[in-house]
Amino acid sequence: MFTRALCQWSVTVVGLLMLLSSGGCKVAFSTGPMGLEPVSLKAEEWNGVWTVPGTAGHAVARVVDAEKGILEVGFIQSNDQGLSLKTMKLYLRQAGDWTFLSTEAEDRPGKFIWWKVKRSQNTLVMWPPRWDKLAALVKAGKLPGKQESDTVLVLDPLDKAHYELFTSEKEGVLVDWENPVVTVFAPSPQ
Repeated sequence: MFTRALCQWSVTVVGLLMLLSSGGCKVAFSTGPMGLEPVSLKAEEWNGVWTVPGTAGHAVARVVDAEKGILEVGFIQSNDQGLSLKTMKLYLRQAGDWTFLSTEAEDRPGKFIWWKVKRSQNTLVMWPPRWDKLAALVKAGKLPGKQESDTVLVLDPLDKAHYELFTSEKEGVLVDWENPVVTVFAPSPQ
């Protein structure tokens, strides 16, 4: 059930706005936020409303811990039982030139969903992991982790050498460059 729910929510607006996607999704988790060190955040650059162009939803973000790179986001979820407010914490960390966004999976404590992200002015582009490439590297012993099923992969903590391999693209591109999610930011009024 979790994998199906995650597939429905896997393409996100900074983990904020969940978009419906088709079934059959494969998920690559990590056992902690991805990246080696936190990204220092400025409230004026992150506090506000985030949207995915062409969708009706939006999410509100605020910096919780600027030095640790932690955001809190809230969005309205609608289902058969009515409306509910969902909140989550997002962790922005970097390894080399790459920045990662991670959030703990609601139904899997200790497991984090993650994306490679790049911010340019008021736009954030998010690339999901390439499950097939990561699974091959885990199987070959080049990255620590395990394949739990045909659709679930879990990366154990990566060290500096693992991130160098990850970000160098020597083993191929480990994120899905062709299917990014683009989010747009509107700052909160001061």
